[in-house]
Amino acid sequence: MGENVILSVQDVTKRFVNVVALNQVSFDIYKGQVHGIVGENGAGKSTLMKILSGVYKKDKGIIYFDGQEMKVKGPTESLNLGLAIIYQELNLVNQMTVGENIFLGRFREIGGLKKIHAKARELLDSIGSHIDTYSPVEDLPVAEKQMVEICKALSYNSKLIIMDEPSTTLTTEEMNRLKEIIKDLKSKGITIIYISHKLDEIFELCDRVTVMRDGNVISTRNVEELTRPTMIAEMVGRSIENEYPERASKIGETILEVKNIRTNKLHDVGFTAKKGEILGFVGLVGAGRTETMRAIFGADKIQNGEVYLEGRKLDIKSPRDAIAAGFGFITEDRKEEGLLLNFPVGTNITMASFPNFTVGGLLNKAREKEIIERQIKALDVKTPNADIYITYLSGGNQQKCLVARWLETSPKILIMDEPTRGIDVGAKYEIYVLMKKFAEAGGTVLMISSELPEVLNMSNRVIVLSDGKVVGEYDPETTSDEKILAAALGEEVTE
Repeated sequence: MGENVILSVQDVTKRFVNVVALNQVSFDIYKGQVHGIVGENGAGKSTLMKILSGVYKKDKGIIYFDGQEMKVKGPTESLNLGLAIIYQELNLVNQMTVGENIFLGRFREIGGLKKIHAKARELLDSIGSHIDTYSPVEDLPVAEKQMVEICKALSYNSKLIIMDEPSTTLTTEEMNRLKEIIKDLKSKGITIIYISHKLDEIFELCDRVTVMRDGNVISTRNVEELTRPTMIAEMVGRSIENEYPERASKIGETILEVKNIRTNKLHDVGFTAKKGEILGFVGLVGAGRTETMRAIFGADKIQNGEVYLEGRKLDIKSPRDAIAAGFGFITEDRKEEGLLLNFPVGTNITMASFPNFTVGGLLNKAREKEIIERQIKALDVKTPNADIYITYLSGGNQQKCLVARWLETSPKILIMDEPTRGIDVGAKYEIYVLMKKFAEAGGTVLMISSELPEVLNMSNRVIVLSDGKVVGEYDPETTSDEKILAAALGEEVTE
């Protein structure tokens, strides 16, 4: 093991019952570098990180950290060694203050609340954050909560910080700030393990990359030795010639007209959508994209405005009315708003279409089973069976179940808010194909996405919102991403 190696993983194996989660995993991480780890959901990334952070125990293998064999019995021991992890689902106590969260469990050791806040202030200043240490964490946006997690890691004098999908819910501006912090930490000799499905971030931030698949390390090399197609092929085990299918092309007549919608957050929003079209919506967080869809779907109260479907004016006062009219809505946060995590896969697929297999108030179990089996097969949902709780499926397969749920209602308009958030590149492609199939069968997709390449490659037209207003409509095949982004930022767009 070289003197510049801070972490050496050697032949680490981990099994769960009959599943090999990690199979003789080996790679080295160098001091002061940003080391990317990529792979599809189920590749073994999370299992490995939980072993490093002391949550799981490995079955076989040796791990060396900072020159010593790593033998930890829990997360606290791992932290005290100087290895910290920032999970995608942040691990903070919302009711406590920023300072209390940073030094949680160490109040006496630090010397009381006054010293805790003083030291927290120093740590926040060191990363250029102006968050008030006395603010309750529950009042902070996600980006600032992430800053608190970074300071918590630094408070343990961490030599290595693991960041698990850190950009999932960040705006472009917030992500740029995070990039600066990562570069600053690196300049101070702190090593970062960066886990992300967003390959642009991997190529921009990382010095070296380890690609994992099915519990195995496929390769570890310098980032400049990799190309996107090579990385994707190694991740999914096959070549994907294009990251996006060809654009939906069977565009018909106008099916949806939204006129002058006004709510507390929206100001006379209007647009049209055509049959067979994927209509993309772009805007910064708070621009009104999700609020527009919630208003159309009856989830938010409309103060003024009209919605026409196939030329008929709708009177939608609730989501139930919207569903009956022909709308489906795949929400942004599938775990909080879309899925019943502790219910079976089958129930999650059929819960929006109970009338299709209910007679006289009684469920037709045979009909329900037929629907579940048909949708699992049609969407290629990878699950041991339909009775397993959906929480155990990968993000991509959970998302397929949500798509299946709404397809079973035969919607005319399918709203998809961040349809590929938090899922891997292989599963993303499968979701894109499902979107295209739905459109080419005559359905209309209203797609919100914070990933501009996704919008530009999947949409037939793009609607841009800013401050609750529609500020532009663009053809993604002829308009530059710079022009669309400028409109979203509220800047004047010149031809």
